[in-house]
Amino acid sequence: MSSPDGAQVIRLTTNAAIDTSSSPRLSPDGTKIAFSSTIADNTDIYILDITCTSTQRITDAPGRDSSPSWSPDGRQLAFESFRDGNLEIYMVNADGSNLTRLTNDPAGDSNPVWSPVANEIVFTSNRFGNSDLMLVTTSGSVTTLTTNPNPDNAATWSPDGNFIAYHSTIGGDLENIYLIGRDGLNPTQLTSQAADYSQPIWSLDGQMLAVNNQKSILVFNRFTGEVTELNQPGIEPRGTPAWSPDGLRLVFQAQAEGDMEIFYALTLTNEFTRLTHSPNYDGEPLWANR
Repeated sequence: MSSPDGAQVIRLTTNAAIDTSSSPRLSPDGTKIAFSSTIADNTDIYILDITCTSTQRITDAPGRDSSPSWSPDGRQLAFESFRDGNLEIYMVNADGSNLTRLTNDPAGDSNPVWSPVANEIVFTSNRFGNSDLMLVTTSGSVTTLTTNPNPDNAATWSPDGNFIAYHSTIGGDLENIYLIGRDGLNPTQLTSQAADYSQPIWSLDGQMLAVNNQKSILVFNRFTGEVTELNQPGIEPRGTPAWSPDGLRLVFQAQAEGDMEIFYALTLTNEFTRLTHSPNYDGEPLWANR
């Protein structure tokens, strides 16, 4: 964890495991991080309390458990699991109790993302022979959001839970960014040109969406349609950016001077600040409001 100016860096995990099996997820109250860790070729879900740097193991199964996502009240996690020989969506209390299987289909179900306001989880499924978006409730009721001929994935909820932004792939690594209502109606294409985009990320007020196209950070104003491009020579954004709580900055990983480092950009002025200076890989940042 780094201070916003990069002056202070604190190591949060010190075990011998690999803590990069999936992106870390911050709890709604900003005090905990859910992440996947691999020990002896087995991947499970853990929770790190950043106030005291203590870690608790949440799942313990021989199959891979990954992609954790917090419930709105921070009491539960949804995640994908291969524990039964097929990728399915599961739910568990944040203390590891009350494990519940939510999907049961021969096709793969993965990448769950919990609604910020409701007991609904959007996930990616191959049950129609193609990657599509579906919803499952905490009682296990499943509905379909998309049935496009092109693969749909990388879904994220708007803060009010009314819309979902996602990728629709047109071939290879090229995709466009779309918006769709929580009811599955009126899909709208946001991007004018297909590219290798990151997962779209919403600002906390729901007005802006940010994506990385491997060259720049693009910021979409979904009310005005205005698109702002953030870039600097020699800095190549990678991965998924993350908004600061005040909505004025985006933190992201980028290739610079032959190394992967963490930067943030001021969205109003296109000013870039480098936060890390390490010869090793630094990536997958999120913004913790302590």
